[in-house]
Amino acid sequence: MAATMIPAASTTAAPADAVAPRRRHTGGPVGRVGRTLTTAAAATAGVAAQTLSFSERMIAGAIARGVAQTSLHPVDVVRTRLQAKGVARNWAPSVFVKGVLPQILLALPAGAVQFAAFESAKEKFAGMLPGEKNQQVRDLLAGACGAVAAASFRVPQEVIKQRIQADIYPNMAVAVQTIASAEGLPGFYRGAIATMSRDVPWNALAFLFHGQAKSAFASIKGRKPNNQENLGLAGFSGAVAAVIMTPVDVVKTRLMTQRAGGVQYKGIFNTLTRIVQEEGAGTLMKGVVPRVMFLAPLAGITFSVYEGVAKVIKQRKARAAIMSGQLTDASLGGKVPTVPGLAFVGPRLGRVGSVVGRTNRAVVCRRPGM
Repeated sequence: MAATMIPAASTTAAPADAVAPRRRHTGGPVGRVGRTLTTAAAATAGVAAQTLSFSERMIAGAIARGVAQTSLHPVDVVRTRLQAKGVARNWAPSVFVKGVLPQILLALPAGAVQFAAFESAKEKFAGMLPGEKNQQVRDLLAGACGAVAAASFRVPQEVIKQRIQADIYPNMAVAVQTIASAEGLPGFYRGAIATMSRDVPWNALAFLFHGQAKSAFASIKGRKPNNQENLGLAGFSGAVAAVIMTPVDVVKTRLMTQRAGGVQYKGIFNTLTRIVQEEGAGTLMKGVVPRVMFLAPLAGITFSVYEGVAKVIKQRKARAAIMSGQLTDASLGGKVPTVPGLAFVGPRLGRVGSVVGRTNRAVVCRRPGM
């Protein structure tokens, strides 16, 4: 049952039943009922509505990282105090908010840079390493790129935050002033190599495991995971990666929680060797439980919030395109298209819909016998 396409030429609308069928337009995208109509302008608007710009990726990443890290900050305090050397086991309620200000302030730009770099890298690697067989390699490399880019903010964030959490400084103002005066700019990047040695593999592995988990879920269930299922898959991926990288995390914490002018550890290998010799190899797994408790939900919350914010941005852009006339389909009843570049005709609704293209010529699609 094919749709009939009629140019809207007259300003005086005739009754639907009185409109004589015109010759079928063989060059247009009209077929059986339920097929879609597109124009160049509608396709362009649709693609734009379903693609995040660089700034939009940064916004989504900033919100995702900020929400995730701030909500899990108390667990991060426990991890730091267990891993740092010589810190009193004081668990008063006020302890659990130590370092929360640098956590919030620097998590936003770190998340923005991380996800913008990750998404951009995915697009670049898609052209360089095409094909389904290279999907895992692309995810791994894109995750690493995101982690490296975020380190510009993550390292200072960790230095300031962890020294406050370890009772070295009382607050962010004192920490920044002391580090700047005693060590200068390099002081804010103490432990940078250890941080990237932890974050690059963890982020890459988390992204990789998450992609594999979603693929496995789709193969088993025959559908994509919903939001709750995606949260669980991302959490599991982050937890596995967290356990693997815990020894490096301990080394990083020891390097960062040294007082200005009182350097005890120098470099990853030196720190690793001294910990094993002086405290035993088991010390390298200190804080693994709170680390997993932090990173498992962190990964889940971050991925899910990012995807959720991205979805909202795309819906708003599609809605704006519809309102501006670039992408129009009256038969949708106000619903926003979810497939890029397409305006859908809903023949079962028994209503008239139109798609307006670059030439501003309206194309009306109706069911026979309406």
